[in-house]
Amino acid sequence: MTRPLASIAVLALAGPVLLLNACGPLLSPVPSGAGVRPIEEILVDGPQIDAGATSATVSVTTRIPVACAVVYRTTHGYGSLATDAEMAGGAHADHHPVMTGLMPDTVYYVRLQGVGPDGTLYRGEEFAIRTLPAAGTSGPANFAETGRVSAVSSEYGGAADGPFAAIRAIDGDPSTQWSSNGDGDGAWIEIELAAPTHVERVGFWSRTMGGSAEIFSFRIVTDEGEEFGPFEVSGAAQIYFFDTDFTARRLRFEAVETSGGNTGAVEIEIYGSPG
Repeated sequence: MTRPLASIAVLALAGPVLLLNACGPLLSPVPSGAGVRPIEEILVDGPQIDAGATSATVSVTTRIPVACAVVYRTTHGYGSLATDAEMAGGAHADHHPVMTGLMPDTVYYVRLQGVGPDGTLYRGEEFAIRTLPAAGTSGPANFAETGRVSAVSSEYGGAADGPFAAIRAIDGDPSTQWSSNGDGDGAWIEIELAAPTHVERVGFWSRTMGGSAEIFSFRIVTDEGEEFGPFEVSGAAQIYFFDTDFTARRLRFEAVETSGGNTGAVEIEIYGSPG
């Protein structure tokens, strides 16, 4: 499913900024003997950016396996590094590094790079993204972060503040996640917003345990009794966004099709405006 343009916050940079690398201006091609090649040589798709208020996922596909990472920071000198959680020390072709700990409504400078099996370093041009505003500010706001979990099918471990508690799905942190206690297709979570909200977009990031615990599709049932979906989730490596158009205060996210097991969500985001 194609992500809406509203979920991509890439800014065009003027002049020579696009030609900067981590060591200084790249005013001429790097000599091939230096072992550094443009990453465009191996790109099949991307980079595509899904930016939230406090995190952003970079999605890219390469034609050869590489160990991929992004460097980022609010300055051109970078200073933070994000790698693909699926990499597990090896190289592959589908990459989804997640930049975390970001500030809302802030411009970050980003560079994509990877290392091939022969040791060649592939490096992309610098680009910029702007994170979404925090809830309660002008522009798109993730109202889930200021809401609460009003009910849930179950929580692995049973503790409302445990490592797999339902609240982990709305904390804005992709390193945490809600896990049900073996609910499979019967998993659901209900989020109550601070006030009735016109919901224009939702984001859903399924958790997975490899061969189980993955949600392939879900629906939304509101406190007004309206039902929307099912929404198809294309994988568990990143958050996926879906356009919506309804007003509600409570949204119940229900699994429709899953691989069974301890299904749940890494992150659920709700964007819109006060209703």
